[in-house]
Amino acid sequence: MNGGERSAIACGFGDLAAGIGGLAWDIGEPGAVLLSDGEARRATFAIEEGGDAVALEIAAGEAKLEATLAPHTTEVPLVGRGGNDPHGLTFAACVAEVRVAGGNQTFRCPGYVARWSADPTEGAGTFRQIAVERGGESFVIATAVGDPGSTAHGDERTSGWVLEGESATPFEEVLVSTQYDGSELPTRFGLELWPEDSDHTSRAAASRVSGSSLGVVEAGRASAGLFRCHTDGTEGVGSYLICRP
Repeated sequence: MNGGERSAIACGFGDLAAGIGGLAWDIGEPGAVLLSDGEARRATFAIEEGGDAVALEIAAGEAKLEATLAPHTTEVPLVGRGGNDPHGLTFAACVAEVRVAGGNQTFRCPGYVARWSADPTEGAGTFRQIAVERGGESFVIATAVGDPGSTAHGDERTSGWVLEGESATPFEEVLVSTQYDGSELPTRFGLELWPEDSDHTSRAAASRVSGSSLGVVEAGRASAGLFRCHTDGTEGVGSYLICRP
């Protein structure tokens, strides 16, 4: 795993059957979410990097998860349409070895590490990052950046990829939708992802992701959480992070 300089990082993992997961980020400012016993809590985190793995500890009160994120491949650059490089983003799909602190319970589940060489929130009105595990060491990743003062998804510049092994294929068009509760926390989201040269008259040409919240929290300028996701019929865990000014 690349241990070079980075300006921003996000790490996530989750197991639907166990009802346990975590999401940590340092994008503009740090924050974390810990999911256990069906409850999401605002948390703190610590990251230690060495060799090819990332050791991640997420804690909320007496609850603590310790995860070792071991990548399946090297970190893959995510280059957008036309060769656009959105803030030097790289992504590694991982297997997470997770231990519940204070007990004997351990489990393995999908995870990821995303890094940016430049802060993607700098100068932005909103920044969104979505990562959805879709089985077979594959992920769907999307980002959206809105200018200051923008209020709608349609005003945001979006990018999206499907990652399979060491190959990241960009989508030509990425549409994001989000539902919020009364506290403006996301409860559901949807992605519509159109491959390059696809037939836009056929709905079957697009890949679709739907996510429903397993737990979302506010942490500083961010709201973030873990989601139960369906991607073209495949169920997996997704993370959704929104940073606002």
